[in-house]
Amino acid sequence: MMPIYREIRLFDDTGISLGFIWQKLYERLHMALVPLKDADGCVPVGFTFPGYKSDIFPLGNRLRIFAPDESKLKQLNLGRVLSELSDYTVLSEIRETPASHRHVIFRRKQFKTNPQRMAKRYAKRHGITLEEALKRYSSYDAEEIIEKNRLPYFNLNSLSTGQRTRVFIEKKASIHRQEGLFNTFGLSKGATLPDF
Repeated sequence: MMPIYREIRLFDDTGISLGFIWQKLYERLHMALVPLKDADGCVPVGFTFPGYKSDIFPLGNRLRIFAPDESKLKQLNLGRVLSELSDYTVLSEIRETPASHRHVIFRRKQFKTNPQRMAKRYAKRHGITLEEALKRYSSYDAEEIIEKNRLPYFNLNSLSTGQRTRVFIEKKASIHRQEGLFNTFGLSKGATLPDF
């Protein structure tokens, strides 16, 4: 159970796009979560997006950070993490989760967007040449698949690889609470968080 949380509100009236603020915020939060990783690469801190699919911006303008205890939130040192974004965000005090709430899973959705990589895998699995496999994927349009799914996302510049990637976020309601851990994006494949 995640009994405590802090909320970050992003200002949507600063003249700077919410997408840009989300990107900078998430890069900083991701780096703050990395030191909390266990041997499996998991962290005990998870994120929810109360305004998911809002009219303001697809991820809304609020982020809740849940932790099992106050020490995990303090380890994140959110005041320092947000110091460069203080003109664009405000951080709440630590709050207790309401006793009555729904459960939700926020997870990362990854799309197969590299036809070259898919063709290599297909060729290896089926014992054919790469050229034959590439023909199979010649009309593959990754952008069309992404557009069809229309999931909210943010762009992230990886400090380790130097590459820019899209992190798509999928929301799934859950009837029951499910314990678990999270990745360094604060997302999980199956662990639930409070949704209120």
